[in-house]
Amino acid sequence: MTKAEIRREMRTRLATIGEARGKKSRAIAAAISLHPRVAAHPRIALFSPMPDEPDVEELWQGKPGPFCYPRIAHGTIEFVDVEKIDDLATSAWHPHIRESSLTNAPIVPPGEIGIILVPGLAFTKHGDRLGRGGGFYDRYLASLPSTTFKLGVCFAVQIVQTLPIEPHDQQMDAVVTEDGLFPQVYPSRRR
Repeated sequence: MTKAEIRREMRTRLATIGEARGKKSRAIAAAISLHPRVAAHPRIALFSPMPDEPDVEELWQGKPGPFCYPRIAHGTIEFVDVEKIDDLATSAWHPHIRESSLTNAPIVPPGEIGIILVPGLAFTKHGDRLGRGGGFYDRYLASLPSTTFKLGVCFAVQIVQTLPIEPHDQQMDAVVTEDGLFPQVYPSRRR
């Protein structure tokens, strides 16, 4: 299947989640919270979930901020500190994405992010990822040091056997669904 065909298939699968999203999101947040790196590292990058993505903001319940969140600036993604969830507001570029409402929110240098939670439309258990097609995350992930733990976040229906991979596609260190974490650190095939 092509990337476009997989994206269409994933949108169809995600439409079946419906009211189960909350329960599945809480299970994902619980699995993330139990990961030893999450407990040990103070700088975690979350994302503002689209309506068909896991609600990783459940993590605010178990771990006080700050977290860092992405925002789009000058056509690229950057991460800024967010002290409390109330500091997020609807972005100017997408009606379902929230970004820091504070224009002076400090930008977090890539080397200071210990764990980054990464959304996507499809993942393999081996850490391959298919995003929504904008390339924002792949470009940003390529800038992170190898010590940053990249955790793909999705629902179980988004796990596929294989994905068409291109040289710029970034691999995750692990993937988490409501069924738990695939905790192994994957050997790099493309770095």
